[in-house]
Amino acid sequence: MFAHVQCGDETAAQAALARAMAGFGRQAATSPLSAWPADFWAGLLAQPELVGGASEVPELAPLGQGPRAALLLRMVAGLDFVHAARVLGVEEATYRYALQRALQQAGEAGISYAALSGLRERLHRQVKTLPPARTAALERLREQALTAASAPVIDAATATTDAADAPPPRARALLWLLWVLLAAVLVAFAATFLPDRPTPAGQANGLPEELPPETPVPLPARGDAEVLGHPDYAQLAAPDAGPVAAELPLLSWLAANPERLARAEGGAAAPADHEAAPAGFDAGVAPPSAAAIAAAPAAFADLAETPRRLLAPLAEGWPRLEPATRARLIANAGHWQALDAAGRDALKTRMDAWDALPAPERAQRRAPFAAWLRLPPREQAQLRGIASRFRALPDAERQVLRAEFDALPAEARRDWWLGPTLGGDFAGLQPLVAFVADDDLGPVLAMLRGLPSPARRDLAEVSRRLSAGEREALRDELLAAPAENREALIRGRLGR
Repeated sequence: MFAHVQCGDETAAQAALARAMAGFGRQAATSPLSAWPADFWAGLLAQPELVGGASEVPELAPLGQGPRAALLLRMVAGLDFVHAARVLGVEEATYRYALQRALQQAGEAGISYAALSGLRERLHRQVKTLPPARTAALERLREQALTAASAPVIDAATATTDAADAPPPRARALLWLLWVLLAAVLVAFAATFLPDRPTPAGQANGLPEELPPETPVPLPARGDAEVLGHPDYAQLAAPDAGPVAAELPLLSWLAANPERLARAEGGAAAPADHEAAPAGFDAGVAPPSAAAIAAAPAAFADLAETPRRLLAPLAEGWPRLEPATRARLIANAGHWQALDAAGRDALKTRMDAWDALPAPERAQRRAPFAAWLRLPPREQAQLRGIASRFRALPDAERQVLRAEFDALPAEARRDWWLGPTLGGDFAGLQPLVAFVADDDLGPVLAMLRGLPSPARRDLAEVSRRLSAGEREALRDELLAAPAENREALIRGRLGR
């Protein structure tokens, strides 16, 4: 539905969706779970049909392509500002501006907020009531993307895949040219976010205009509140965690198979739980717990003295912040207060370097760290120890272990993003967590990690027998049950 209303042609929309699904199938094999939504929507929006089409929906037709995509990411995809900005590869402020432009263009065309709200409801009803033939066609696309994601061609009209050998040199050159053209289309798409600008005086003839010399503008000094409110504070406060997070699947696999690392070291395997973080490892700021979120004061005056002083510029807007945001800021303040002057300067330097990176690169680096933050502290400490041992190996031994890991099926490598406890068992549990919202995924994964491995295997068997609705009901039942009763509950369901 998103593709159809963006490009205005059902056949073109299905072709774009087919290619996006096939591309995502290949990309997901090497991306952590937390990156999948943004990766999929970004891949769909990058399709030429969506970049060059014109919507046939009356409420959307007056909108430019960029503002229309920004609006649909909210209305149809349901993404918040941060995730929608990641999809488009722009700053959050730029995305908000594009959304504002969409509303402004709609208003200038006489389209009210009420009309847009009605459109949203209409589109959501259409999503839920697709004709059976359309649903069947989409199911075929999905199955083909899952089973033949590596096929090089997806026919837009029939949504079928064709196997082919490696392309000859001329075909490779054509593919390279197509990628260049797609890059040009993406540049044109990004340009639709820019406001209209009149032609400068003296340039009405369209001749090139020389740019003025660039004058470096020094960055303003960051205040404490600005530092603490940085959206990536936790990641920048833990510079040692970044390299470990980037290798998370490999390290999780080694932690779950200690004999492989021990063999490379020439010794006996130690129990995996005996791993510990190396001395001096900077753990940064842990995500606030549910208890910390509940305890975060809604009134700024109720804050402790240190966070109240550091966060003073946020006092007026503090009551309107989400509880999780308040708890995160309080945790950041505690970490900042514990740093010495050199540590604070180093964190600010990393922050400046981070903000200077292109938005897509920042988004790409966030994904492994987000997967890292989902791990419990015990597994994080275990993986730090594994990482220290792995780096101490000779290059040849490291290459052997990497080759063994790379030889695993793509789906198996992907599951190890979930850490050493779940990585080996997740293949059978994946249907149980399908379509779980990102904010709700943490408790589900924590529940699964708390089960013994035999219970997880039994749960996978039970899940395999159930319909989607029954799996959702079972998941809710397990979450509501006390932790000590879950294993018995699974055994009872297995015996039915």
